[in-house]
Amino acid sequence: MLNLTPGVRCAAPPGLWQRLARACTSPPCSPRRRPFATSAILSKAQPEALRILFCGSDAFSCASLQALHAEHRRDAALVERLEVMVQPGKRMGRGFKNMAQVPCKELAQELGLTIHERTTFRDWTLPQGTNLVVAVSFGLFVPPRILASAKYGGLNVHPSLLPHLRGPAPIHHACLRGDQHTGVSLQTLDPHAFDHGTVLAQTPTPGLPIPPDQSFADLKHALAVRGAALLVEGLRAGVHIPPHTDAGWWAAAGGGPRTPLAHAPKTTKADMQLDAAAWAVDDVLRRLRVFGSVWMRGVAGGGKVKRVLLTRAVAVGPDTVALQGRWTCLMRAVGAQGAETELRVRIDAASGVCYFEDGAGRWMAVERAKMEGQGEKVAVAALRTLFYDAV
Repeated sequence: MLNLTPGVRCAAPPGLWQRLARACTSPPCSPRRRPFATSAILSKAQPEALRILFCGSDAFSCASLQALHAEHRRDAALVERLEVMVQPGKRMGRGFKNMAQVPCKELAQELGLTIHERTTFRDWTLPQGTNLVVAVSFGLFVPPRILASAKYGGLNVHPSLLPHLRGPAPIHHACLRGDQHTGVSLQTLDPHAFDHGTVLAQTPTPGLPIPPDQSFADLKHALAVRGAALLVEGLRAGVHIPPHTDAGWWAAAGGGPRTPLAHAPKTTKADMQLDAAAWAVDDVLRRLRVFGSVWMRGVAGGGKVKRVLLTRAVAVGPDTVALQGRWTCLMRAVGAQGAETELRVRIDAASGVCYFEDGAGRWMAVERAKMEGQGEKVAVAALRTLFYDAV
């Protein structure tokens, strides 16, 4: 299942619900497509109409909720009833005075669906007649008692090629690792552990390409829409009906049985830190893509250590750095292990851009930055107290 980066508000971008509604009526959800229709599935017993409890939270889960609601309206014989469970919004901001809205709850209200708002499954039973639980980016573990009380158990849409990148932050880690491809998996909800269910459907090999210039938000939205389509197509094909067939291909064809599985743990502020003693341009740009900023500790005059945020940077070639008007200086920074190191910097006073060179001789142009306690500025203005002349 998918969790959000701490401290990042999960507000849905303008127009998201309209885009999702269009996506869910596009060819990937077309009833004419039955990619899962095999003799094994067609031989299964006639299923009951589905009375679904959908458990979700953020904009990613909203894509699947929107798709299920569209299918309910299109074919009530398949999706007879749809109710929603969400966790209460969390307090955030200075003094924790503001209550964050839950996108899944807002969408459920717009769709006129019954909402169950709870922090736990303890001392609670499924609504009468519910025969399938669908959890997408929910954050709570659905216990065995709940799964056993639903005839068809539970399903989950996970944005990775399982078993690769099990865990709450698979999209983050796919980008941080520099993976070339990713995808979505439709799995059963395991009664004992997150992301250990049977993979019922999966993005075909080699997966969905991750373009180097695609933003993190666009990648997440693309995976949400594809996951919603995979969920609806799977229900139409009856993959939720036992016996379940493992349709996962990554372990055998992608990662290989001897390849160690990569986990995707919840991201923290430590994942945003730049190790000044051992950094690489590609790594910094990946972190900027995912988090929007990276931070390190710089040493100002008098030896005072200050936290520095780099908020906009691009890779550049040596020819760009060598143009006239650049002058070289040094900057002292503290590495992840606490030791001080010197970074060579070339400065363009006219544009305010600072050029940093990594250990492999690659250059990065930092255009915007922010010093602790100050606002965002052009890089030269933000970092000037950290520079001193090279001897």
